Amino acid sequence: MRLMICLSGEAEQLGYLPALSVLSAGVELGSYGRVGVLSRRRWEERLVLHKALRSRFDGPIALHGPFIGIQYGHVDHLIQDAVAQRLDMTLAAAVELEAERVVLHSGYTTEIGTFGLEREWLERSTCFWQQEIRRWTDAGIEVVIENDVEATPDLLIQLVTGVSSPYLGLCLDVGHQHLFSELAGPEWIQRMGGWLKHVHLHDNDRTSDSHSPIGQGTVDFGPICSALANEAPNATVSLEVEAPMDMRMSSFRTLAAHFRDA
Repeated sequence: MRLMICLSGEAEQLGYLPALSVLSAGVELGSYGRVGVLSRRRWEERLVLHKALRSRFDGPIALHGPFIGIQYGHVDHLIQDAVAQRLDMTLAAAVELEAERVVLHSGYTTEIGTFGLEREWLERSTCFWQQEIRRWTDAGIEVVIENDVEATPDLLIQLVTGVSSPYLGLCLDVGHQHLFSELAGPEWIQRMGGWLKHVHLHDNDRTSDSHSPIGQGTVDFGPICSALANEAPNATVSLEVEAPMDMRMSSFRTLAAHFRDA
């Protein structure tokens, strides 16, 4: 089981890179979705930070792309244009950073379920990704689709099955699953099966998507780690905690111990 840690790339995080290398950990770079999207300048500032980190770290790199308001295969042609531009920028950044994988949210929203649009969403999303995944394949970069507010993994499984590309897989966000789904984490893992390539681990108490360190919420990580070891041993597990770096590293070591004991 390969481990990663999510970083935003600020200078104070760089000092922890040698310790991550010793732990054979990878880095998932983010902050495009909350900061980089604010302006072209802010996007470029993110990229400069990440390039500086990349110059000091030769381990595996993943990239978390923009997600707020992004819906693939959207019915509105103007939104389609905006999404296409964001994907152009994300692919260019991934290539420049030599990322092996990009994490993108599914684009599923609660209103899709409220208005009974699941089938239309699935059809449009599948059609979109059947075309879009070709250029990511050409670049040698895998895309993994992350659950957001979905109650089950079923639509996401149908999406990747319909596209049927080795460069399009699934990311299970355990914090989102814990917050929005009554289906247990191990059941999500079992259903996703071989399509599960990437996992985000963080904790919460089911009141908000707090991205708390492991042990500061109500997620039962033991069964999840065991299920991952049994059902998806080749998946990459990325710690996605929002906390100071010393707390992130402590949580990361706890995570590593979970997998040793799983």
